[in-house]
Amino acid sequence: MTQLRQLEATVRALKGAADPTRLRLLALLARGELTVGEICRVLGQSQPRISRHLRLLTEAGYLDRFREQQCVYYRTPAGGARFGWLRQLLDQLGSEPQLQGDHDKATQVVAERGQRAARELPTAQDLPGDAAALAALVLETVGPVGIGELLDIGTGSGRMLELLARRAQHAVGVDISAPALRVARARLHGAGLSHCEFHHGDMYRLPCEDGTFDTVTMDRVLADAQHPQAALAEAARALRLDGRLIVVEDFERIEAAAGGNPLRHLRQWLASAGFTTQRLRPCDLPDGHYLIATAQRSARREIRQ
Repeated sequence: MTQLRQLEATVRALKGAADPTRLRLLALLARGELTVGEICRVLGQSQPRISRHLRLLTEAGYLDRFREQQCVYYRTPAGGARFGWLRQLLDQLGSEPQLQGDHDKATQVVAERGQRAARELPTAQDLPGDAAALAALVLETVGPVGIGELLDIGTGSGRMLELLARRAQHAVGVDISAPALRVARARLHGAGLSHCEFHHGDMYRLPCEDGTFDTVTMDRVLADAQHPQAALAEAARALRLDGRLIVVEDFERIEAAAGGNPLRHLRQWLASAGFTTQRLRPCDLPDGHYLIATAQRSARREIRQ
């Protein structure tokens, strides 16, 4: 009986994808997250028709659906029962001209979304600073080892993911700012990094299960945090036991926020959140004084406020 139910489920899943429009949707949403309205613009079809196809694909397990404030996004899943089937199916479709046309339209739609969102952001959030020098230091800190499943907390406009995502199997950016996330989607999906996804969320209540990620990054988040130890404890919860945390912070901003020696404060925050610090070093760059830390999650976590 179990085998029969499994066979019926397989038949339903195959039927779910057996439609030209649904195949176009799968190919489109494998490249990034789009709203229903954006999909309608790309495919040139009505919202009721598109919504019906999206519902069928979601019920069949081919799509993930999530809400971000007033927007509902769809994308193909990064794993799960349908992931292997979907990869094989899209490989067979190849570079069919209609699918390429859909991709070109989606690229324009996503770019326009990013431009609108960028106008909503405070200018400072998108300033690169001495981006090349800091990027080189981060890459040196990460080293040649694999990144695996990557989470970037406080991802902003996605600069850390833009730097590291090519070395990750799957990457997730979380931020409280919806405009920043729209910019991040436009930037990374426009660069072909379709394995990156973005979620609106609070760093004190991350939208993930325990022990999900191999690597967690936090780029200049803690100095402005009201409860840095609690934010780090959430990062520890998200990490697997052998996972690694990479923190980039502004030396002067921690000094101003916490007083005293920023290296001592950051080391204490990490320890109180259940991390063992592996490396902590100050770095002088033309645009400022930074701290870069790597830490590993301890087997036993104890938060001391």
